[in-house]
Amino acid sequence: MNGVVKEGKEAIVYHANGANGGHDLAVKVFKRIQEFRQRGSYVDGDPRYHKQKFSSYGKREQVELWSQKEFRNLTRANSAGVPVPLPVLCDKNMLFMRFLGEDGWPSPQLREIDIRRGSSKWIHLYCQTLVAVRRLYHCARLVHADLSEYNILLCPSHQVDQDVGVGDERTSLSSSSSKKEDHIVSLQSVLIDFGQSVDNTHPSANEFLARDVSRLNFFFEHQGIKTLNNTEALDFVLAPCKYEDENDDITNSTNKDLAAVCEEDGDTADNTNVHPTLTTTA
Repeated sequence: MNGVVKEGKEAIVYHANGANGGHDLAVKVFKRIQEFRQRGSYVDGDPRYHKQKFSSYGKREQVELWSQKEFRNLTRANSAGVPVPLPVLCDKNMLFMRFLGEDGWPSPQLREIDIRRGSSKWIHLYCQTLVAVRRLYHCARLVHADLSEYNILLCPSHQVDQDVGVGDERTSLSSSSSKKEDHIVSLQSVLIDFGQSVDNTHPSANEFLARDVSRLNFFFEHQGIKTLNNTEALDFVLAPCKYEDENDDITNSTNKDLAAVCEEDGDTADNTNVHPTLTTTA
């Protein structure tokens, strides 16, 4: 492993080189802390963990169960076409995933992106994110339950094996206003941190989903764009799929239902300062 790329209250994430020329890995090591004893509400109501109360497990067992739960959730989400880090392996309290970033630099959180307030780029990202939440609910049968600008990354779309972007839109990102040419890269919002995510039949699933949607709207509204209101956004996520092919319906919903509501300002050429991993060589 090459070093720490992120540390939170419950886990440390390391960057590691891939074996035999493979993709680099993110190694998430969960800390053995008291914090996990407060996470029972995300486990006990989940039908996958109905046999035993979370509080009845020992401290070490709780951490390992939480790690396994995140791996299972990521696997379900990835299989359903949700943009998430590709899960590779879970071993005790360690979770191995594809590293999202370039040259050891992790992709930035949504809150770290420096895009001009009111830019249409925020609309594209809002659409991407709501469609991902809808896909997560219908295709993976999961609710994230802790979604915010802290748990969404922005990374080159080729690092996510799912094609769930906003139509054929490409987000133009300039690394500097002095550049003669914009650096163009296709970007994808990616959902991360799935330990607390629950099956959509969990007794509190709708409450968690409403909280997720409210947090997303709050963040994007403060970026100066028009969003759906909380009720409309929740209805969008929960609305039954119209066609037999759920994936096609959910992907197409971006342009049909969201872009028509959100008012674009028409300015797509503003300079945007972003993390080095989001720039390419001209």
